[in-house]
Amino acid sequence: MLNIFSKKDRMILRSDMWNLGFITDDIADVIKSDKLNIHWMKHSYTDRWFADPYLLEVTDKQIVVLVEEFCYKLRKGRIARLVVSRPDYILQEMKIILELPTHLSFPVIYQKDGEVYVMPENSKSGGISIYKYNPQNICLEKMHEVGKLPLTDATIVQFTSGEDYIFSTKLPKPNGNELQVYPFDGKEMFMDENPIANVSFQSNVARNAGDAFYIDEQMYRPAQDCNKCYGNGIEIQKVNKEGNTFVFETINSFHSNNPDYSLGYHTFNMKNGLIVVDGHRFRFPRMVKFLGLLHNIRNLKK
Repeated sequence: MLNIFSKKDRMILRSDMWNLGFITDDIADVIKSDKLNIHWMKHSYTDRWFADPYLLEVTDKQIVVLVEEFCYKLRKGRIARLVVSRPDYILQEMKIILELPTHLSFPVIYQKDGEVYVMPENSKSGGISIYKYNPQNICLEKMHEVGKLPLTDATIVQFTSGEDYIFSTKLPKPNGNELQVYPFDGKEMFMDENPIANVSFQSNVARNAGDAFYIDEQMYRPAQDCNKCYGNGIEIQKVNKEGNTFVFETINSFHSNNPDYSLGYHTFNMKNGLIVVDGHRFRFPRMVKFLGLLHNIRNLKK
């Protein structure tokens, strides 16, 4: 009885599932709160999940969001455009807008001169590129390679002083405590591959969870809490800069208290007063509990 599932079966039964959630509360209140009031997206897909949301358009009637789409059959991420209705948060449209031989995720949106550009994570390729969003054909058109580094969840950070940087962790330690800061040419959209700062945190909270944002002229950075595991939670860090010194101070953290998405959060973005996050759970939570029970029985028999 204890060996009724093969190793492959157990891996499938323990596979992950992510979904998008929306928060309508004011950001100044959210970063001080001990709980996120989340409206989860409703959809009928069972063969894939959606994560790493970046808001492209927010109106009273709909939300357009770029995400990582992960199809279990393909076993890799692609960049998709979703259209979600308001106020019921039902997924209405889904279209793949970028697919490569290697895994794609975290579609950072960068706007310049009235155009929309997207810089997705593609660390398995060994570099990172920027794409122009074509709203007529609803696709991403490659512009050029930004840098030849295996950056993980890199974000473009724009300071009010006019200086632009890329904040990122990188392979082989994407979920550690080291954050690199690279100069970024916002006009030409190229990075200097020599970091001007290497920031060491006391724990594994270096990886980005979304774009930096401002409240009353103070910059904040959402970061991933990867201490327990990847995607365990989100930290909100206050960011200050003095010369080439960057100081990060944690002011709050969020860990899931939602039974439907109990494994954590790892993205936090906003636009036009709407906040988007993603929640993590097992694809087959009841079977995971059953496998845990079998494991405990096996240990009792030893």
